[in-house]
Amino acid sequence: MSEGMKIPLAKAKAVANRFLMYIAPHCKICSIAGSVRRECAEVGDIEVVAVPKDEFSLNILFPEGFKGLVVNGSRLKRFKYPEFSLQIELYITTREDYGRILAIRTGSSAYSHIQLALRWNRLGFCGTEDGLRRKIECTRKSVWRIKPEYKSCPTLPPAFHTEEDFYHFLGIDWIHPRARSWTSKHEELNYSR
Repeated sequence: MSEGMKIPLAKAKAVANRFLMYIAPHCKICSIAGSVRRECAEVGDIEVVAVPKDEFSLNILFPEGFKGLVVNGSRLKRFKYPEFSLQIELYITTREDYGRILAIRTGSSAYSHIQLALRWNRLGFCGTEDGLRRKIECTRKSVWRIKPEYKSCPTLPPAFHTEEDFYHFLGIDWIHPRARSWTSKHEELNYSR
C-alpha cells in the first residue's frame, strides 16, 4: 500500500494497462486487481495478479537492480516510484489459485477478510503459501503451514481458474468489483480501500 498518496483513476488505469502489456508476453494470464479494478476515483497503489509462463520468466523480466524494484520475491514483486507517487504490486500465483488471489487482491481489505477469508475458514480451510489447505492438515504459529506429513499429499480444494470458481466454492454469488469497496467498523481491517 502506498504512503497516503493517491492518483486519479484515469492515470492509474493507464499505468496499470502499460504494466500489463509489458508482462503479458511472459504470463499465461494476468489481470489488474485492487482499487483500479474496483474503479475507485483515487488509487493508492496498482495491483496486478499474474500466472507466469514458467518459474523463470518474471525473474528474467525483473532482475535484481530493476528500476524501482524494492521487493523481489517469488510470490510478490513490489515497485516504488516516489517521483510519480506510484507503487505497483505484482502478485504471482498458480493457475489453480488464480481466481482466489484475484478476488483477494481486488479487495477491499475488509471485503477480502469478511466476505472471503472468514468463509473459507468456516469451510475448514486456511490460507497457506501453497494456497488453501485443510486446517486439520496445517499448524499455525505466525502463519499457517502444512504439517510435514501432509506436504506431499495435502487435501486440495478445487481449482480456482476464475473468480466465479472461487465464489462457487465459498457458496456465494460473484459480485462486480465496484461493489467490493467495503469498510469495517474494525479499523485494522481497513488498511486498503
